[in-house]
This record gives sequence, structure tokens and C-alpha cells, in this order.
Amino acid sequence: MKHKIKLIYVDDKLDPLLVEYLYDFRKDDTIIAYNEIEFDSSSRDYESLLTDNRVLESDIIVIDSKLFENEYAESGSKFTGQEFKLVLRILNPFIKVIVITQNKDLENYGVLNKFATSKGKASQENANDFYNKSLKPAMEEAIKEIVEMRRIGKELELNKGAYEGSLIVEKTQNLLNKITSYRELTDEKIDELIDIIKQEVLEDRDE
Repeated sequence: MKHKIKLIYVDDKLDPLLVEYLYDFRKDDTIIAYNEIEFDSSSRDYESLLTDNRVLESDIIVIDSKLFENEYAESGSKFTGQEFKLVLRILNPFIKVIVITQNKDLENYGVLNKFATSKGKASQENANDFYNKSLKPAMEEAIKEIVEMRRIGKELELNKGAYEGSLIVEKTQNLLNKITSYRELTDEKIDELIDIIKQEVLEDRDE
């Protein structure tokens, strides 16, 4: 059985070498549906990206770290790819976000290096070799986790009788099926979901 994975690349300036690498990315037993967003930070903000259906329906997002940075904005107004990853994890933890950058000082933030086209080795072959060493393992691990979560989600649905009277199954299935909205990202909703997970999943695991 082949698994379908929706992959999207988001950048303010789409890198043609990375575009081709992601477009051609292949994995056994997996169908990759590639899409991309060229994000104009002068007319859009992070909220508009978090409400974009292409983002909300994706399985894996490859996003540039400096996507939201504006050199004329105050420091408090800047919004990085790392911060987008954190916010999206709260909105839907089943969407995998891979942040890439030309800044080599962000490794402690789990950010992957972007192929440097300015060093004179800007061929597609060199870019592919570079991304095969870092981006490929990250992509394959993300796909593995997505497939595992889908499998567990099916088991959860079959065992929903054990959660009678609870919203945990419905909420989990909605997240897995990408039925979500940025408007739902309120403090009450976040606290409610956290409480449900803590009380009904983690406690059961400790028993």
C-alpha cells in the first residue's frame, strides 16, 4: 500500500535547486505530492500563512528560517521559521516542519543548513549531494512518523469505545485528517487539548 504525503516548500525567494530537489524527492511505497508557496512578507504576515489551506492540509513543510524577518521591523515584530514551527505544532502537531537556513549558527534550534549557491558550486548535482546528507534523512524520518501516527490513529478509532464520553478520539482524528482552523487556536482550546492528553493518555500509559 502506497502512502500519500503532501509536501510544501515555503520561502520568500524560492531556491530553484531546492525546488527541483523536493520536486524529484522519492521514497519507496510513498507518493509525494509537491507544492510551493512564494511568500511575500511585504503583503502577508504569519497569520495569513497559518490560515492558508495549502499549509493546513500539508504533511511536511520545508520553510526558510528568515521567511518573516524584515530588516526595517523592530526586533519584537520579527517572526522566524523556528517560531512558525512552534506555533504550527500547537495548531496541529501531526504536521512536520523542517526549517532550513543559510545561517550556520542555528543548529541548536534544530535548523538544517541550506545549500550555499554563492560558493561557485551551484550545480543541481552538488545541491542534491548536499541535501542527501541532511535534508533527506529528516524527510524520511518525518514520513516514517506520519505513517506511524496514521496507523495508530486507525487503531484509536477502532478502540474508541475505551474513550466513551471523551473528545480525544474526535480531536485526534480531526488533526490527522487536517480538519483544523487557525481560528480554533485560542488559549481555551490549547488548554483543553493539553488537559485531555494529560489526563486520558499519559495517565493510562502510567497504569
